[in-house]
Order: sequence, then C-alpha cells, then structure tokens
Amino acid sequence: MVDLEDEYFREEIEKLREDVVYGGLGLAVFAEWYNVDSMVKMRFFDDNTRSWWTPVTGGANIPALNELLAPLGVAFGDKILSGDFSINGEQSHYASGTNIVKFPKGGYLHSFEFQDNSGSGATQNVIQTYGMTKIESSILGLAEVGGGRVAVYGDSNCLDSSHMVTNCYWLLRKILDFTNNNIKDPVLFSDSAKTNFPLHVDDSRLPYRRTDVNFSAYSAIVGKELICQPDSRFEVWGTKGYGIQLMGRNRKLPGYPTIGLGNDVNLTVKGSSRRFKELPKQTEGYFSRAIGGKKFGKNMRFLDFLDHDADDMSMLVASQWILPAFAAVICLLLLLTWRMRQKRRRRRKGSLSGRVVNLV
Repeated sequence: MVDLEDEYFREEIEKLREDVVYGGLGLAVFAEWYNVDSMVKMRFFDDNTRSWWTPVTGGANIPALNELLAPLGVAFGDKILSGDFSINGEQSHYASGTNIVKFPKGGYLHSFEFQDNSGSGATQNVIQTYGMTKIESSILGLAEVGGGRVAVYGDSNCLDSSHMVTNCYWLLRKILDFTNNNIKDPVLFSDSAKTNFPLHVDDSRLPYRRTDVNFSAYSAIVGKELICQPDSRFEVWGTKGYGIQLMGRNRKLPGYPTIGLGNDVNLTVKGSSRRFKELPKQTEGYFSRAIGGKKFGKNMRFLDFLDHDADDMSMLVASQWILPAFAAVICLLLLLTWRMRQKRRRRRKGSLSGRVVNLV
C-alpha cells in the first residue's frame, strides 16, 4: 500500500485486521507526510479560476491510514522529515516523510536523525536552510502481528519516479521478503532495533483531519455507500476486453451468503469478526483451487468459468459468446451468397454455350 490518500469503510478496516491477524496476510505500507498547519500555509489564490486553492490532504491521508492500522497497533505522526540515512551501507534519501509514533511490542524499529520541516510548511523540492534542528525519529518498522507480518515506512518518494532522489528498491525487496516469505534480514532484524516495550502516544496527539475542507467532494468513500459486501461486484481491469465478465453481475465469494441485486447491498453481516480458522470448508476448497491455479495458470480461466453458479451460466455464455456467434452467422450468410452467385454464373455460361452450338 503506497501513498494512500482516501478514507476507508469500517468493513475494510475489519477485513484487513482479520486477514493479517488470522489469515496470515503480509502487509507493507509506504506512507507520506501529513501536517495540517503546513497544508493551511500552502493555500494560494489561482488567477485562472479566480478562487482559493488549498490541499485537501497531505502526501498521504495519515488520519485515515492510522484508523486502518490501529487494530495492528501502528500509527504515524505529523512530522515532515527530510535527510539522508544509511542502513548497512545502503544510502537513501528521506524526502518528505513522516514518523512512526505507535508500534507493537516485540517489533523492530529503525530511527535516524532528520530535519523537521513541519513547522516551516516545507515539503519537498524546497531548499532547506542550514542550522535547522535535527530530531531522531522512527521511520521504519517491522513486526509480526498475530499470524501475519507488517512492515511500515514513512516515505514513498523513493518509489515514485516523479520525485525520486535515490530509490529504495533494495529496502522494498527486503520488506517483501519478510512480509511474503518471512525471510528476516539480519540487519533489519538486529537485536539493537527490537522494541521491548510498545511505542505509544495518546490518541489526542495523533494527526487530525481538516475541518475546513469538504473532503467528501474528492473522496470515493466519504458520503458514499459501500457496494462490495460478501457478494461483491466483479470487474476485470487492465484486460483490454479479454475474459470480460457481464458488468453489474455479482460473483459469489466462498463461505458467504449471496446477496441479490434487489436487496440492500449494505446489509450488515453478523459475525464478521470470526477467526480465519473458523471459515467453512467451502472456503478451504477455494484456497486449494487458488493455489492450484498457480501451477495450472492457463487452465484457471476455464475452471473459473465452470465455477459460477448455474443461474449465472446462461447469462455468462450469452455475454461472452454473442459476438462470436453473430460473426459466425454473418460469415455463413456471406458464404451462401457467394455460392449462389457461382451457381448463377455457371448457368449463364451453360446457356451461352448451348446457343453457340445451335447457331453452328
């Protein structure tokens, strides 16, 4: 999860917690700066639109991100940090990242000295003045939470080619080795970085949302209704039309009741906090098919097509085969027309040859 700027539904927060704690999900988060005072100072008058412009959020929506990560014991602060640091000889530049202010006990935290620009309203691409006070701040954290693994980093500019000074792909690789395969780099997981006590601040000191901006005008979440519950809408993105599903149809997810399109899609499902191990056997079958799909990738499209409900089958067939069937009918009509023309030409040739013989 990189450079996140929108809000989250309550159901999304609960789902992420269950997947990490009980499902063993690996989570990697790259945040960005967020400081209300700095955003207010960035307000300017645009001559083109004849109106005042102001940022609706920072580089990332830290208040929303903190709510998302709160069940995992992680939270970011409102510092705007910049500077260079080194881990095991790897040099990196922290462009305009934030700090970690909450982290669970037993995790691994890495702290360095940076310039704090949150008071000056500076973010990135701003010339830093000499003599600014440097503070030691935690920017990288890795921890095992329940059955899953979580890694958080306070800056995403090192992954963004638009603002990159030095990349941090080496760090991303080590983070993914941990979250995906539980491979612990000896430097990142050194004893000196291990926390014997949880890092904690009072919730009142966490970054807060702006109250002078109508965020719902720019958000896909605020003021909107959740349309993906246990029976979620399934759409194929980035396929250029290949393997397209019938738009608007619902794909049944294993282990959950089906919600009809005529019913309230925001129906609250009881027991959403059940543990991963309590999922029905039907879900286990789904996971086995998903794992098998990695071995038989090309066959999964066909198997997935057969896995739909019987009542969906006819509509899927109609939606996927109507164009090929229409093209086949057109080709057949063209073939019949061509053959009829050939027969007419043969008849004309035969009649002309007969007339020539009679004249002779």
